[in-house]
Amino acid sequence: MTPPSSRLPWRAAILWALLALAIATLHAAVTVRQISPSSDLWDYAQQARQIARGEGFTSLYTYPTLLGAEEQPPYPVRWRMPLFSWRGAMMLQSGMSLPEGYFILAALAQALLVGMVLLLGAHFHSVRAGMIAAAAAIACPLLLDSFNPGLSQVPVAAFGLVVWLLLLRGRGLLTALFAAVVAAAIWYARAESLLFAPLWIAATWQGARGKGGDAGPTTRVAPKPRARAVAFSLALIALSAPWPFILRAMNGEAAPIQGNPMLLYTPQYPGYASSRTYLEAMPGYLAYILGHPATFALRWVKDFIGFLVDFGAGLGPIAIGLAMAGLLLRESKERYRDLAPTRLFFLAIALQIAAFAALQRSPRFLVPVVPLACVAIGIAAAPAWDRFCGRRMLALLFVLLIGERAATVAFDTREAARRYPPLPPALAEALRERAPAWPREQLLLTDVPDWSAWHLDRPALLLPTSRSMAQVMEDHPVAAILLSPDARGRNVADGDSVWIEVWDRVEPIEGFRGPIALPGGARLYER
Repeated sequence: MTPPSSRLPWRAAILWALLALAIATLHAAVTVRQISPSSDLWDYAQQARQIARGEGFTSLYTYPTLLGAEEQPPYPVRWRMPLFSWRGAMMLQSGMSLPEGYFILAALAQALLVGMVLLLGAHFHSVRAGMIAAAAAIACPLLLDSFNPGLSQVPVAAFGLVVWLLLLRGRGLLTALFAAVVAAAIWYARAESLLFAPLWIAATWQGARGKGGDAGPTTRVAPKPRARAVAFSLALIALSAPWPFILRAMNGEAAPIQGNPMLLYTPQYPGYASSRTYLEAMPGYLAYILGHPATFALRWVKDFIGFLVDFGAGLGPIAIGLAMAGLLLRESKERYRDLAPTRLFFLAIALQIAAFAALQRSPRFLVPVVPLACVAIGIAAAPAWDRFCGRRMLALLFVLLIGERAATVAFDTREAARRYPPLPPALAEALRERAPAWPREQLLLTDVPDWSAWHLDRPALLLPTSRSMAQVMEDHPVAAILLSPDARGRNVADGDSVWIEVWDRVEPIEGFRGPIALPGGARLYER
């Protein structure tokens, strides 16, 4: 095995990061014009606006299942961590517009991610391995995600790689403490990042006992590895633990994240129906597993396999083929030896997929571990490239690897615009003309509440299920109901036949005027 380099190839990492920045900027310039009306970007943007104008970590929209009978807007945010919204507030205060600012942040994060991937590949194996890893990551459609562009996953993944590098390369307590600060920041951006905490602690031991790093290639055992691991752990706990108490102080809720994502898309709770119910008792995770063990097990296996399919499709056939060829060309006794130091990466991949197969299926949840897989691909493929590739062939393979991934991203970008078209600006303008007539304290019920809350700057509630409508109307004043052009499809997914009939028959709703036809095929009902 090639020993890890004592010096990291910073120049190569910067050059590849600049290439990644150029590609990510081009992707952002296209996708910023086609944000889906149900994208979480609208949610982050309006929460950032709330913070920027001094209203705290609150939201102008919420879900029926989180809405209390006496609760009034703005609502406490019980379904997100605060850092990404806070970063958006900083951009607003600096004069930058949202959600466009989030696309700039995503492009910069993609550049950092590709640079870190190259450095990790070089740390474990060679500069060549790092470059192959960077080429695999630079236009990966799981990272340049046209269906969910501009979200927090890529920044979190990029800084997660910073944590890995600090823990694997560092030797002293200062690097461990700095890694804990970065890890805590990631936790405040996405709560599930703490899944990696045990692996990060193990990485302090692996980094302390490995060759290379700050102390040079001849160092065999770094001083005080136990102290370094303890320092990282205690600092991470100290920085992360206050959030539940802060949340309780802000809104009386101790749990940082609420909801029942396990219940989504099962026979008992089709689609997002569980989030659209009001004042109904929802079973927790354990109760659901005990009550429906076969359904849960079947769904977990199905989603686990689905994640593996998404993972392979995201990495791409050329990258996977090069890695397999590199492994097969080695002697059997040496086939996996170079990959042995990355065993924590494989554990992280397995843990991420297993955890989210039990929660919610979406390819974007693979983002934190895709870069780790790219590092492994680089290490696996590097010896074969060293053996067979001259300079021209190497350049050709890089072009093929990046070009094939870029073509996939281009196809996904067009497909995302077709499957999840953005709402026309004319719709927002038409609603802004009508909304001043609605009492400010009254709710807008809609299947696109995050889009509505951002564009209209007024309280919105995710459209309740038909069986919950009467109770919602009794407890909370409602000014209007907005059905987006895709409202029928969302109700089909949730199995709500009453709302489907309202759409198909263009039926009026008791107590409201309408339906009023709006641009893009939306329908509005007003009091």
